[in-house]
Amino acid sequence: FLKISERKLILYYYIIMEIMKTFKKWVKRLIATIQNLLAPEDAKIQKLLDFPAGIMRDLLPKSPVYMKDVFVLFDYQNKIVRLIVKSIKYKNNANLRKRIAVYLYEEIIDMSSDIALFEGAPPLLVPMPMSKKEKRKRGFNQCEELVREIKKLGGDNIEVSYDTLKKIRETERQTKLSREERILNVMNSMEAESKIIKNKTIIVLDDVYTTGASLSEARRALLSAGAKRVIGIFIAH
Repeated sequence: FLKISERKLILYYYIIMEIMKTFKKWVKRLIATIQNLLAPEDAKIQKLLDFPAGIMRDLLPKSPVYMKDVFVLFDYQNKIVRLIVKSIKYKNNANLRKRIAVYLYEEIIDMSSDIALFEGAPPLLVPMPMSKKEKRKRGFNQCEELVREIKKLGGDNIEVSYDTLKKIRETERQTKLSREERILNVMNSMEAESKIIKNKTIIVLDDVYTTGASLSEARRALLSAGAKRVIGIFIAH
């Protein structure tokens, strides 16, 4: 009798714990929904932009990624960082794009100085490409827009190209694909013009680094066309 009672008590305990977990998740979602209603995303972004550029950058969590030829500004696990990416990627928020372009420009200038010193020539900055269908559907390529902002900041100090790297076939959205599926999805989906990249270091700008599948495909296309080295720079990971 006692053994059966103990088992029941343990079972009830785990059932209650699961109910509590579900309840906590529901409460968190409810709070998030209420916060979004009281302070819409655009208002949150504006509050962020009210900070001076240097302070805003210090407030955002740095990316923990340290890999050869991959540079990432911020940690995508942070909800504000995700909101920033979303606002640039889907809403084409011009003020936020300009601010993030400043941070990317600072990193690119540091990289460019080292590359020019050790390799004898500055790098070429290119945006991660979209297919024509993707761009037509969204109306813009956020990576192109960021590169344009960086060019405005750098002038003659930054060499850019918008059509050196191209997407030549449609691919599925990477969001819900596994790492292996992402690699297969983008395989041989890009090509590069060889005219201005021979023996040059290329910096490819993209918004989010997840598995690295898109960067790997861009690197393959650029190296095949004669590039010397390919570096990826991202807003978040």
